[in-house]
Amino acid sequence: MEQIGYGEHIAYTVKNMPYEVVIKTEDMAERLAEAFALPYEQAKTLTNVKLKRMADKGEIVRVQKGIYCQVKQTVFGKVTPSIDQVMKKTLTEQNDTKIGYESGAFLMNKLGLTTLIPRDMEITTNIYRIKLPEGCNIKLKKPVLTVTDSNWKYLQFIDIVMDLPNAHINAERPELILTRYAEIQQLDGLELIFTARRYYPKKVILPIIDILMEGNNNELTSG
Repeated sequence: MEQIGYGEHIAYTVKNMPYEVVIKTEDMAERLAEAFALPYEQAKTLTNVKLKRMADKGEIVRVQKGIYCQVKQTVFGKVTPSIDQVMKKTLTEQNDTKIGYESGAFLMNKLGLTTLIPRDMEITTNIYRIKLPEGCNIKLKKPVLTVTDSNWKYLQFIDIVMDLPNAHINAERPELILTRYAEIQQLDGLELIFTARRYYPKKVILPIIDILMEGNNNELTSG
């Protein structure tokens, strides 16, 4: 009976996960071990077997070793999230903690800095050495330091400013777009400059100060 209970627990957990959330063997094993007070290795073995069976039945889809995604039934048949969607989640979040962020031309297009739509999405991530599955349109970039919940917004913003001179920018006021983005992300100016000075080339500091000054000028004008 215990064996059935383990499998039901895994299936229930998987079926109640949001559609685009990555199903990781490691995460499922940790939940199983905690729920049944099992040794982790035993829980991992049980999880591997159950997830494989679910994939064989078409209830979930195996993306690569240890990573699965959901299947949704629609009027057009069964659909799954794209490989890019699944891997983006894997590369940017781990146990509800930030480990990466969007960057490069993909992000610039998203922000309206350029109309150029790149073929590949760039993700700066702590797990930049991970092997991506075939058909995945993602480029991995190594961060200047370990990405965390508290620093990722600062690193992402500084990366944008660093890449700006060599990017295909056709927005009329790119500095204004970045000023607004800094406000939306609630970035602290001093923390931004401090992070740039400590981890990035000196040439990025002046453009950041200019962007921050642009924000201050707008506040004075609107006031």
